[in-house]
Amino acid sequence: MQDDIKRVAQSFKDQISSLTDEESTAHFEQQRENYDREYSAFIESYNSDECYLCGKPFKTISKSEPCVHWLLRRGKFKKKDFSKITDKFDFFNISAFLRWVANAEAGVKNINNLKEESSDRKLFETTIKWKNIEWTLDCSKNDFEGHAGSKTDFPHWHFQMRIDGNQFINFNDYHIPFSKDDQLKITLENDPESGFLHTFGPGGQGMQEHMDHLADDPDEFIENVLTTDNPEDGTVHMQSIVRGPKGGISGDKINEALEMARNTGKSLAHCFRETLSDDEGVSMSTIASPADSVPEIAKRSERKRR
Repeated sequence: MQDDIKRVAQSFKDQISSLTDEESTAHFEQQRENYDREYSAFIESYNSDECYLCGKPFKTISKSEPCVHWLLRRGKFKKKDFSKITDKFDFFNISAFLRWVANAEAGVKNINNLKEESSDRKLFETTIKWKNIEWTLDCSKNDFEGHAGSKTDFPHWHFQMRIDGNQFINFNDYHIPFSKDDQLKITLENDPESGFLHTFGPGGQGMQEHMDHLADDPDEFIENVLTTDNPEDGTVHMQSIVRGPKGGISGDKINEALEMARNTGKSLAHCFRETLSDDEGVSMSTIASPADSVPEIAKRSERKRR
């Protein structure tokens, strides 16, 4: 199986490398348009408390028609029926849906896929929050290779689900096989020469992508971010350090920045930049970190190989 995936991955790389810049751009635009159409259909159904995949209300559980919206547990979804979902939907299908509902509720802060909070042994660790439910999707490098000599000698991932903080599905309850499509995408994602970048569309961005955007253009981020009185509403916490000349910084300028922040809702980082821009000898640095409202990544104890 792994050899087949590697051959297909190499074929994909060869095809991508043969594309002209125009063909590559056209392909990207087509994919973006497809995602936009699908996400628009999702949002329309979500706002009506309906699933865009099956067309049924979120509260409907049809045993003959398994659907990923069961994981929202608006109906009487039971733990033992989880395998019905994974038999029909693969990892990327499930991930996309959960990311989209989380983003629809409260934006990127509901999706913690931060690399700095993940173990180097993991291919991915993502915790997603929606209303009173928290899901974690987890896969180590050993999981993806398959545990040789065991009953789980196949590429797989793990899933945890908590409702109101209480156990519902645990990591060790299921070893969920990756589909061939899953394996191909993950193989390409982890090959720096593939030129492959998978996204979850306009509603699938998590905290890692958000922080990457901040790092790419910090000035734009600082200019446009708005402050909030409620810590639970925030996405990024920013701490600014202002250094002034020997004579210090004018108290009037500090008060001006504070007043601007109160009146406009802009961050203090932006307001200090505005009020102190003409002052010589002033330097400022801003440290951005995930806000307290971002859920922690739920950790799974990985079985160590002997």
